[in-house]
Amino acid sequence: MNLKNCSFVILAAGKGARMNTPFKQFRLLGGIPLWAWGVKLARKLYDMNLICEVVVVFPKDYDFSSHVEVLQAHKMPFKAINGGDTRAMSSILGVKASDGDYVLVHDAARPLASSNLVKKVISALSPEAGVIPLIPVRDSLKRVSEGGEIVPVSRENLWCTQTPQAFPRRELISVMEMVGDGVFDEAEAWIKTGRHINFVEGEPSNVKITYESDFKLCHNIVEGMSPLKVGHGFDIHPLRPWRKLILAGEFIPSAPLGLDGHSDGDVISHAVADALLGAAGEPDLGSLYPSSDERYKNANSLLILEEIAHLLFEKAWILISLDVTLEAQLPKLGCYVDTFKTNLERALSVLTYRRYDIVNLKIKSGEGVGAVGTARCMRCHAVAAMRGAMEW
Repeated sequence: MNLKNCSFVILAAGKGARMNTPFKQFRLLGGIPLWAWGVKLARKLYDMNLICEVVVVFPKDYDFSSHVEVLQAHKMPFKAINGGDTRAMSSILGVKASDGDYVLVHDAARPLASSNLVKKVISALSPEAGVIPLIPVRDSLKRVSEGGEIVPVSRENLWCTQTPQAFPRRELISVMEMVGDGVFDEAEAWIKTGRHINFVEGEPSNVKITYESDFKLCHNIVEGMSPLKVGHGFDIHPLRPWRKLILAGEFIPSAPLGLDGHSDGDVISHAVADALLGAAGEPDLGSLYPSSDERYKNANSLLILEEIAHLLFEKAWILISLDVTLEAQLPKLGCYVDTFKTNLERALSVLTYRRYDIVNLKIKSGEGVGAVGTARCMRCHAVAAMRGAMEW
């Protein structure tokens, strides 16, 4: 079997009714929406030549246009579609939208599935049979009647089903159209039509988030497997009358003085870049973009910051929060705070999965003291909290 002919379908169309949280797939886990954990897994599988594309199925009538940038940033073939009223309807829409000879169907509510598990599933796949991951029931079971009577139930030969589940694509479409809407997963439809199915052992960590306690468990796993890293950035540039003042990529036309430097002298973008690089354990901005390189003469520093964000995204870093303090005497810049924040959030959107609430920015006067207070320079500090790739 050509493994590159596998499509990866992520079902993110549920309503989250049992969590009392509408659309739980958009809730953040470790700074990442639940649905995007499946996309991160798909990117890893794509890099391993195990899949040829990812298909994300969002809720019916949901406007997913704001998520397209995230999918594009992963640099693999993708489709985004709307699902149906039920899981079965969303599943068949996703499978029909895929192009592979084989398809893996995965619940977005299982954010911690590993690439090793998927590799096992694909290895057991054949043109004649589907494959599902199962784990044995470990707890003692009881059945509680409507009257409150508690009766023991044997757990012998009982297994819990996980995702992703893998099947020959055309056969799965035929099966699901034949069985219709009254099934809980693809395997149930496959078995109901008498087709053969194999299994591999699943992973206890491949938790399905159904209740709030499940989310807390996954949160604790992520916290332990991907610790928070903090980086500090600092920059200072002198003010000169012949220079334009550019801060966070924004030109300040009323400024009598501008920041001097090899690039555009944007102290905010420079400090933020060093904070990100520091948290990720990368070389500093001056090492990556040296002032001796004429390519960066008068360069737009916000574009450099965006480039760094993509570099760190490729290494699986996520920005959790950013705090920036600009020290400046002249001109008055309070009216630009929201603009500065917006520019930074747009430049860093790939690291934040388009969350626009993670940047805090303050402007402090030099109070007439020192080089800042006498308008001879501007200084900027930035502190970034980031989370790296899980050791999974």
